Amino acid sequence: MADIAIIGAGMAGLTAASALAGAGHAVRVFEKSGGLGGRLATRRCAAGGFDHGAPGFTAADPDFASMLAAGAKNGHTAAWPKGDRHLLSHTHGPAYVGLPGASSAVRALLGGEGFGETHIARRTEVTALARADGRWHLSLTDGAATADTLLLAIPAPQAARLLATAGIEEPALSAVDMTPLLSAMVAFEEPLAALATLAPPLAKALREGDKPGRSNGADRWVLHADPSWSVAHVEDDKDAIAAGLIGAFAESAGPLPPETYRAGHRWRFALTTRPLAQPCLWHADTRIGLCGDWCLGDTVEHAFLSGRALAAAARESLA
Repeated sequence: MADIAIIGAGMAGLTAASALAGAGHAVRVFEKSGGLGGRLATRRCAAGGFDHGAPGFTAADPDFASMLAAGAKNGHTAAWPKGDRHLLSHTHGPAYVGLPGASSAVRALLGGEGFGETHIARRTEVTALARADGRWHLSLTDGAATADTLLLAIPAPQAARLLATAGIEEPALSAVDMTPLLSAMVAFEEPLAALATLAPPLAKALREGDKPGRSNGADRWVLHADPSWSVAHVEDDKDAIAAGLIGAFAESAGPLPPETYRAGHRWRFALTTRPLAQPCLWHADTRIGLCGDWCLGDTVEHAFLSGRALAAAARESLA
């Protein structure tokens, strides 16, 4: 059985990890942040939770829909009524949210045969790669690790930079274009009235309390900038991002109640404007592969499909 290292604990990485561990391989996942799910992220504070990345997701693929339905039985996901689908960029198939927050959606991938949270090293960034003696050598923020098989489940530009530390150039990555998404989180002492319209630079204004299973605590909103504003302000500090988006929100919503919380967030590689147009990349000779939503698009389902495809390619090669 192979000794597999996976970089990235988003939907793609955890899908691949779960499938390969279920096939009997020894899997370790390295995640630089403290949470799981990638853009299926939940910010928690005294005001409550904010899904400040992907607000929800749809499922057209039968396997993905089945996984989410199983997650609903275990309390990890919930169906999102059709009336709220205008909040999603893709409206085909059943819609879901994670419970109690977006990051819980990946819980259905944990706890299977041979794989669980104990196999995930959080707050552990892989800073460099090298290949020697038929193995991959990973330099970590707090040490080192080795594996005979390596999967990168991170955004294409980050994967290209990490591969370069080992002197590897992956030409296919140059075909992928990704752009940022800037978001803001804000909580109010009093609830706002429903919004009739939304003016640029806001692309979305999402009320957390409108989602299934969310608490009725503070009136919490997640604001997404449109692509042009995100590109223009990607290097702004997070306070400036929050100020800009909340100011734009006030132009649409009118005078805002007093705030109890505000924060900005930068998703540097969130939207895929030009995908790879194939499910994954796998090199059997050196036992390295790449996956992510950017292979097929930029949705949560795309990430699942890519991780599943890479796991299948690796499993066949390693058999």
